Amino acid sequence: MTQRSALSQSAPISWRAVAERFSSLLLALAAIGLLIAGRIDPAMLESTRTRTDDAMTPVLNVLRQPLAALRGNVAVTRGLFDLAAENARLREENSRLTQWQATALSLEAQIRVLRGLIHLAPAAPPILTTEPVIAEPGGVYVRSLLIAGGAHDGLVKGQAAMVGPGLVGRITELGAWSARVLLITDLNSRIPVILEGTRAHAILAGDNSAQPYLMYMPKATVVNVGDRVVTAGHDGVFPTGLAIGQVANVGNGEIRVEPIAALDRIEYLEIVDSAAQSALTPEAAPADERTSFGLP
Repeated sequence: MTQRSALSQSAPISWRAVAERFSSLLLALAAIGLLIAGRIDPAMLESTRTRTDDAMTPVLNVLRQPLAALRGNVAVTRGLFDLAAENARLREENSRLTQWQATALSLEAQIRVLRGLIHLAPAAPPILTTEPVIAEPGGVYVRSLLIAGGAHDGLVKGQAAMVGPGLVGRITELGAWSARVLLITDLNSRIPVILEGTRAHAILAGDNSAQPYLMYMPKATVVNVGDRVVTAGHDGVFPTGLAIGQVANVGNGEIRVEPIAALDRIEYLEIVDSAAQSALTPEAAPADERTSFGLP
């Protein structure tokens, strides 16, 4: 029984080996036969080839559709990857353009401010330097600005700060590379001034509002809206005749002054040269003028 089963199992293996061995020979003989038949009767060979093509065409057509769909999906996928790469490139380019636009707008605003600063009146006091405003700090001085200039730039405590033709304040704190400018609207600001029309003297005082007011105005003085207010120069800090603003409101026992400079959007400050400032400012005022302000 064991020997028979072994023979039955080995028989299929031997036939398979024989078939594999002679398959190449059979294919070669078939090819030679087709060549001979094609020489003898070419019409029969062509007819056979045509029938074979007709029989294989439906099969090939069915197989072609999935391949065509797969090829289309591959093209769509490649297009999506290309579109994603193009989208990333456009995003990066848009980001760079946005940065350039912000830079251009900033430079345009600075140029506009600087162009306004160069159109100064010939009689304006000598300017030592022009410094950018970098912050609006709080603390004891509510209305003040921090500028990017200090003792290393030749600034001195007490120097006047201007925007174009208008006075905005003075330096009250000084560092090596920065300085604090107290605005004329701050509660701690007191400036001797003159009304140009009547030559009446007064003190311009701030109260942290947008418009400072006039103190110690002589009672007989007639003040009109639009009267121009300039520095008197009696305090030894500001030169005489620096424009501050004009009277905006007279009533309710108060005289309010509208500053020439827009104090809520200052970007650059011009610092008056202290040497020229001391030459422009009188050393002392007559006793009767100083006592009319309540000054020592």
